[in-house]
Amino acid sequence: MNLGMAFEVPEGVIQLNVGGTCYLTTVETLKRDQCSLLAQLLTVDGMEANSKVAKRMSNGAVFIDRDGELFAYILDFLRSGKLLLPENFRELARLKEEVQFYQLEELMQQLIPYYNLKYPTRTSSTTINNSTNSAAAAVAVARTNALYETGGFITLGYRGTFAFGRDGQADVKFRKLHRILVCGKAQLCREVFGDTLNESRDPDREGAERYTARLYLKHQCLERACDNLSEKGFRLITACSSGANGLVLTASNQQSPANNSQVPFQRESGDMEEQRWAHYTEYVFYREPQFGLFTSPDISPRI
Repeated sequence: MNLGMAFEVPEGVIQLNVGGTCYLTTVETLKRDQCSLLAQLLTVDGMEANSKVAKRMSNGAVFIDRDGELFAYILDFLRSGKLLLPENFRELARLKEEVQFYQLEELMQQLIPYYNLKYPTRTSSTTINNSTNSAAAAVAVARTNALYETGGFITLGYRGTFAFGRDGQADVKFRKLHRILVCGKAQLCREVFGDTLNESRDPDREGAERYTARLYLKHQCLERACDNLSEKGFRLITACSSGANGLVLTASNQQSPANNSQVPFQRESGDMEEQRWAHYTEYVFYREPQFGLFTSPDISPRI
């Protein structure tokens, strides 16, 4: 925002000009982290030590040669103690550089889980290297692991029928599944199903945000797959099915007299019965995002 200087800035309030974007905040807000660069700029010695990136302007404002738009997230954190990012935020790498520049250790601990989720191929050593002590590193790693339990959708699909013929002579016809297909974010599917997930049809495994419909399970137990989803906090929100093929096959067989002579034999065939009862079903599961887990309990928002 653009702030004119036609008014007098109250005592205890400071004007910042970050890369051409002006902000008004209180001195106490900038002092939230005493070890940060912003707190250092409030002193004469700190301003001189950082004269290459910060200058005192003629109107009394402090000019900082950094990204002005991203500074809004940093200032919001200093006010509330919480890192609040919009959905589909795409500037994590740049924001991380800004946080490092301002030397905000507490904010870095909250940002690292988002960063590691966005770039899962980069090792968690980033978390430890940016922490000043082992305790802070342990907290950051724990938050990273928690953030991997993100929200999203996972769809299970299967083409099934009922067992007839030699395998289905009993009065009760048991369900017969050929394969359980899995659709969703690749990283989310790996988290839920682990080693039971077959990724041979989807070799491109880079990117946590990548969607895929080419995964399937190594087993055919639908109940086991649902248990895995339930244990990870997913709930069933909708389902759909194509229905059996029996009526369609019967109608097609009645179109030709030659087919009519084969109907008695087809009815006695287990393969024919299984084809008549073939159906496709999909179950859609959803889990709420867990980003709220990273709010520090010992920090209360400013009023």
